Amino acid sequence: MRVGLRRSSLSCDAKGVRDGEGVCDCRPDARRLVGRRELLLSGAAAALAAACSGGQQANADARLARPVATAPLTPPACSPTAVELWSAFDLPAGDPRCRELSGIAWDAKEGVLWAVHDETPSVVALIPDRELRTWRIGETVELEIGGRVDLEGLAIVPDGFIVCSEKGPRIIELDRAGRFVRDIALPPHFVTARKNKSLESLTVSPSGRYLFTTTEAALERDGEVASARAGTRVRIVRMNRSSGEVSEHTYETDPVPYDDGDWGVSDLAALDDSALLVLERGWSKGHGNTVRVYRTALDPRASCTGVEALDHTSPALAKTLRVDLSTLVVGGLPKPKQPQATPLLDNFEGLALGPPLLDGRRSLLMVSDDNGHSDQFARVLVLAL
Repeated sequence: MRVGLRRSSLSCDAKGVRDGEGVCDCRPDARRLVGRRELLLSGAAAALAAACSGGQQANADARLARPVATAPLTPPACSPTAVELWSAFDLPAGDPRCRELSGIAWDAKEGVLWAVHDETPSVVALIPDRELRTWRIGETVELEIGGRVDLEGLAIVPDGFIVCSEKGPRIIELDRAGRFVRDIALPPHFVTARKNKSLESLTVSPSGRYLFTTTEAALERDGEVASARAGTRVRIVRMNRSSGEVSEHTYETDPVPYDDGDWGVSDLAALDDSALLVLERGWSKGHGNTVRVYRTALDPRASCTGVEALDHTSPALAKTLRVDLSTLVVGGLPKPKQPQATPLLDNFEGLALGPPLLDGRRSLLMVSDDNGHSDQFARVLVLAL
């Protein structure tokens, strides 16, 4: 789904670089030029810790305290382990290969981040430097998919790619040359997915055994889209890639952070065969983007397998806040051209676990969709877990 954002130019103060031509490295032990339009930032640990108290989500974000129709199994809570911003890098403006990037997946064998274009059926390789601070564009693979598609999610398997399309909705398997292999069947009720709020996410478990997907907002039969009073309830689908067995679990998003806005699930990243990171994001007029990443795990108490329509008195999966991007400290950037909590924020739609960082921590990769607009940008974030 397209979510709007106006871009601001990237430039640093006298301690860094200027006019968007380089990188401001604001870590205490390093203030140096490291590459074009990348931003290495720190302070996230303190910012996130300030937003957490006693394992409960902070009152500092009072918007999350708004009443909802039903609560999940346990209230969202902050992770005791802070997430830090490792780097941010803008891909070349105007390059069609960076236009409208959505779902992403890390290819450990090749050492590249693949990103899918949401309107042009193709995937592009983004190649990092050794430190995951700068990125260059690699090959593009055209996908041979019949019919109209709006590709939003991407997973990598040993012999090819799997993509999901909002239109259909569809999950499509292809080989490494981009040739069609098969359509993967969804539960029949997914035909009731709302237009432009259908399949946004796709991930495969590290074992390769399971594929996960969900919609941006509730199926029409399952309830309403998110509002300022309540989140939207989606079905997280887990598919066994060998047996075809499917299970579904109820997940409830946050409410819309502001009265006038949009909110939903944009992507998933599998931690193992049952645990997931969930990217929730939205845009509100006058406030800009809000982007949060939660951790959840499948729980039989929240199963909705075989359920015709969701019962809003039944439990949803518990979730734990890992990071709210607005809490990450940003220095040396000009004030955004439109209201925005931080210049770092944009329309982030892609989420994927990446390789280990130089200090041994695991990386979490994010990519923003520029919607094909010159006043937005495609940005790659690397977070340290």
